[in-house]
This record gives sequence, structure tokens and C-alpha cells, in this order.
Amino acid sequence: MRKHLIGSIYIVRAERDGLQDHWAAATVQENAIAAVERELGPGWTVTLTPRRLPSHQLSALKMRPNTVRKL
Repeated sequence: MRKHLIGSIYIVRAERDGLQDHWAAATVQENAIAAVERELGPGWTVTLTPRRLPSHQLSALKMRPNTVRKL
């Protein structure tokens, strides 16, 4: 059985109390913010950034569809 990797990863910025984190979301664009919010919980301001990763970084992350990861 083949394991499929996601083709596009969105970068999401999360801010709270002056702290800022960046997350990778291997989701469709419409679900990226909600996926990161579920991981972080309440109190965070989460926004989609225009930043995109080059293809060599996409493959290095080895993210599965519908997953998020702190960068």
C-alpha cells in the first residue's frame, strides 16, 4: 500500500500574549486555520500567511494529508 504525501502545505501564523509560532498545515486551504486552531486550543489568533514552501522543503517535512506541525 502506497503512502500518499500532500502536494501543498500552507503556513499558518499563531499569536498569543506576544508570542508568535508558525505551523505547517497539510490540508486544503479552507481548512488550514481550523486545523491549527484545533491543535492549539483557545486564546490564539491564527492567520493564513502568503508564504509557500519550496518543493524540496515540502518533501522533507513528509507530512500526511490533514495533519499540522509546528515549524
